[in-house]
Amino acid sequence: MKFPRDDRSRMTAELAIEVTLRYPLPWFSPGDLGLQEVLSPGPRLLGGAGFRGLAVARLGGWPTLAADPQRAATALRFLTFWALLGEDGGFPEAELLAAVRGSDGLPENVPPALRAWWEVARRCRAAMGPAWCGRLAEDFADWLDANRCEAHWRAKIEAEAPYPARQDLLPIRVASVGVAPAIDFLEYVGDCPLPLAVRSHPAHAAVRRYAARLVAVQDDLVGVAEDLVSHRPNLLGCMLRNEGLSPAAAAAEVEALHDESLCGLTGASQLLRAEFPRVEAVTRWLRAVQTLCHGFARWHSTTPHDHRTTRLPSGPGLAIEIEYV
Repeated sequence: MKFPRDDRSRMTAELAIEVTLRYPLPWFSPGDLGLQEVLSPGPRLLGGAGFRGLAVARLGGWPTLAADPQRAATALRFLTFWALLGEDGGFPEAELLAAVRGSDGLPENVPPALRAWWEVARRCRAAMGPAWCGRLAEDFADWLDANRCEAHWRAKIEAEAPYPARQDLLPIRVASVGVAPAIDFLEYVGDCPLPLAVRSHPAHAAVRRYAARLVAVQDDLVGVAEDLVSHRPNLLGCMLRNEGLSPAAAAAEVEALHDESLCGLTGASQLLRAEFPRVEAVTRWLRAVQTLCHGFARWHSTTPHDHRTTRLPSGPGLAIEIEYV
């Protein structure tokens, strides 16, 4: 089924190319309707300016994930600090990663904002242990590396160099969208730490990879107009400017990439459940991953009408719709 739209959105869709993001019907929850509470201009995921006006508690379905309100509050504080950090890091990497780890003995002269983040991370460290915080820091380091790569590409595109190839851009966007650290937090928020045997299983890595790709595709779909103007690397921009596809053909490619990612996520999830049928944490964690991915999709598609249709610099707009199958 398709989610109902009002008359204005129907008129908008008639004037734009409709991009359909398909999700399993069981993933839908009435509580997700609250995700339309987006106040920022241009709903980008981790860009500091786009995030500041956002009700962070609505982001990605987080309200439905929490097993403990205190853990939810801690995670949302962490996400807020991350949002305000922006995409360039803002601090020396060593100090930032030490704060993310909640390391002992943070230097006294670090900026107050970084010390506040460290204090939040210490709460997570007390609950999850130093190894979990170390994995979170590793994913943050990957996020920083991906953002540096994007900044390099952005400078080259601005200087009229060709767009990077899709096979080069996609893994960078999967990392820079920031889903990996968010997935780490699912274990903390849901109080479902995964055993080493689960985390070491290839299906676990596949779930994380496909989930991040789902969100990256959605994020680039929503942000393509802004990205093209600002020369930021974007998957649709790559299809339009590197591969020479028409907007309609690029929309079809996005739909196919989204469907492929969803199939990969579903298959890897089924395999992980089959391998660990008696591990309750696996079931809870996988449900949280679904909620996170679907929450981002609902957030992207239920923004105010002024932003629901993405206006390309030339050609028709792109209208995002969710279809439940």
